[in-house]
Amino acid sequence: MLRRFLSKEHGGDAIEIGCVPGNWMVYLNKEYGYRVSGIDYSEHLDYVAKNLELNDIRDFTLFHDDLFTFTSAIRYDLVFSSGFVEHFDDHNRVIERHAELAKPGGLVAIMVPNLTHVHRILCGMFAPDLLAKHRFPLMHRTVLAEALEKAGLEVLFCDYHKTFRPVYSMPPLFSLAARAVQRLLRMCRLDDMGNRFGSPYLISIARRPA
Repeated sequence: MLRRFLSKEHGGDAIEIGCVPGNWMVYLNKEYGYRVSGIDYSEHLDYVAKNLELNDIRDFTLFHDDLFTFTSAIRYDLVFSSGFVEHFDDHNRVIERHAELAKPGGLVAIMVPNLTHVHRILCGMFAPDLLAKHRFPLMHRTVLAEALEKAGLEVLFCDYHKTFRPVYSMPPLFSLAARAVQRLLRMCRLDDMGNRFGSPYLISIARRPA
């Protein structure tokens, strides 16, 4: 999905918000050539640094800080987060902070796990502690798109990705059944039908006006 909007020609500076364990930073550097930075209030930024170094990435910056008090001397060509924004009650403010870090003409890419509908039932049964850590408004496409627009961003894409896949652990029998459903969908070429009921992710790409 990101390849529709990013390319190696983009390059420039990218920051991942909520960057532990650093895998997305590695991807953005290797796949698109971004100079990567990351911000997280976790105590595990040393793991991120080791992850980047093991992938031969030396030119990076890590900030041990809270997004809502963080100040940056630069603005970024790409502001990215995955599995971050849905942990906050004030969903408009967290989207605004993403927008504020983007330079004019820069992109804001946000990935949100979809724990609504069937996933809310299954996750509530098998991973209730995980479910309790999430807030649900930004898992709805219209709410996320409205929050992006309210933050002054131009929405380029905002939709669900893939047809069905749990993003949480389940008992072996249920996990096996879920994989069987996914395989059947692939065989029938129905595995790429984004929907609010069973898709694992909601993905948005927006641009800060130049």
